[in-house]
Amino acid sequence: MTVSIESKRRRQRRQAVLGVTMFVLLQAACAICFVALCLIPDLPRWVFWLFAALAGLCGLLVIPALVVLKQRFNEIEGGELDAAAEY
Repeated sequence: MTVSIESKRRRQRRQAVLGVTMFVLLQAACAICFVALCLIPDLPRWVFWLFAALAGLCGLLVIPALVVLKQRFNEIEGGELDAAAEY
């Protein structure tokens, strides 16, 4: 019984990490696109700052994702889903 619970927790942790990894890769791709747009010659200054701000925002969104991943690990270790499944 313990083996199945541990394997279930490992699978849940792996899924959580995979989800956050995919989100981070998507944000990195968006940031790279916005930085590339910043490099367009003869771009108005306000558009340059808009693209730079959007690239920075994509980078900042990674921080809450990591916080949520940590919370998810705590939920998995605490067995909250297992307790909720009993009802």
